[in-house]
Amino acid sequence: MRMSERLAVAAILVLACGLGNTASAADRLFTAYNVWFEQPQKMYSTNYQKGNILPAGSEVKEVNRSSRKLEFVDVKTNMKFTIEFFGKHHPGVKPEQWIDRLLTTRDFSTLTKGLTADEIKAIKAGQAKVGMSRKAVLVSLGYPPEVATASPDLDVWRFWRDRFRNYQVKFTNGKVSSSEQ
Repeated sequence: MRMSERLAVAAILVLACGLGNTASAADRLFTAYNVWFEQPQKMYSTNYQKGNILPAGSEVKEVNRSSRKLEFVDVKTNMKFTIEFFGKHHPGVKPEQWIDRLLTTRDFSTLTKGLTADEIKAIKAGQAKVGMSRKAVLVSLGYPPEVATASPDLDVWRFWRDRFRNYQVKFTNGKVSSSEQ
């Protein structure tokens, strides 16, 4: 068997075993992190942290993606959500990348695997507490908007409470060392 044939067979096996990273239409989809909302039909990719929380790991259906917005229905509440993508808040991130970070094939128990009970409690409350890992903060608060936090590898992340107020979460050695939340 030639090398190109071996690579083709390997690619088919990876996809058949479910090891590929792309969700198919048949996959169940979940929110990868907590999403805040006041009005489910008028939400923003900045994820302003006020109002109610659609919890991380919420199963969604009827997903409609476009370059400007994401629409879906929460399976548990049957509420329809519309989130508008604001590119100016996410420089360097394409709408498809933002959507791929928000929706996942992993449910809550898989998202939180390896986290402590205290981290899971903080995630359910939508909080960043001292001692939490970066992974736990991502599930709890989502990705910080790139307009103020260029990379999740940085030691200071800035989140927004609303359009006018923001706060910082600081990390030392990969753990939250302080949170202004």
